[in-house]
Amino acid sequence: MDDQPPDDVTAEARWLQRRPGLRADVLASAEFQQWRDRLRTVVVDGATYYVRGGDSLRDEDQVVVEWIRRTRPALLQGGEE
Repeated sequence: MDDQPPDDVTAEARWLQRRPGLRADVLASAEFQQWRDRLRTVVVDGATYYVRGGDSLRDEDQVVVEWIRRTRPALLQGGEE
């Protein structure tokens, strides 16, 4: 069995896969939910993407990591997990 993620998985998804529970904690955060709910979304081939930086589309994992970067940067440096 191969535990490697597929090549089309984003770097953010791979990063979150190595930190069990962090993604769930962020998604459960009311602060994150309020921020995410203000973002514009588009649906492409049945998948929801968030519009960031004008016309850049980000998936949910990318938005989770962006929020961590903006509000809890110590987590990116390997701080509290």
